[in-house]
Amino acid sequence: MRAVWLIKDGGRRLTLFFGGWGLDERSVGHLTSSGKVLMYHDYRDVETGDAPDVTGYDVVDVVAWSMGVWAASVSLARWGITPRRAVALNGTERPVDDLLGIPPAIYALTERGMNERGWEKFITRSLADDEERALFRARCLPRRGLEERVEELRRVREQSARACPVMPWHRAFISCKDVIFPVENQRNWWQGRTEITGLAGGHYPFFRFTSWESIIEYGNR
Repeated sequence: MRAVWLIKDGGRRLTLFFGGWGLDERSVGHLTSSGKVLMYHDYRDVETGDAPDVTGYDVVDVVAWSMGVWAASVSLARWGITPRRAVALNGTERPVDDLLGIPPAIYALTERGMNERGWEKFITRSLADDEERALFRARCLPRRGLEERVEELRRVREQSARACPVMPWHRAFISCKDVIFPVENQRNWWQGRTEITGLAGGHYPFFRFTSWESIIEYGNR
């Protein structure tokens, strides 16, 4: 697992962001913050990520998207970090599951068909409309290689079958047109666990926000 600073100059507030499969820091570069933001991604080995140094911060929050919801749950338990708030977007702690995540049969099809054409299809289906797709391709496309992304798909499936932690979450956002991570399965997981907030759009939700605080503090203003 890799760590990269998205915003290194800021106040005494730290946001840990666990990104989605296949992407990198370019995927959320437009979001601002008054604090520091550290991103984790590349879950080929979710247990290799070093714990962040959280000493000296007044507030530590977590934002996790898609496969990052599972990765955050694994990592925070291993590190012994309890955030002030933890917010999930379009994902669950059971990423490969018939009722609670992406159904295994669909996941297997995605894994087997993940070539350059399959990657383009994934990007197209993740965004809500042509305007978002154009903006994403102009600003957010990752620089990671295809072979690495395919390996990550396989390793997430293998690791998530063994590592199944559960942690407290303060809010779960679910996009109404998410066709990557089934909406019904997300609701199956989050119902009764935390507050669910609906969003417009598709699997990639970050064009709906301008800052990390607007995600974390949603409904608390």
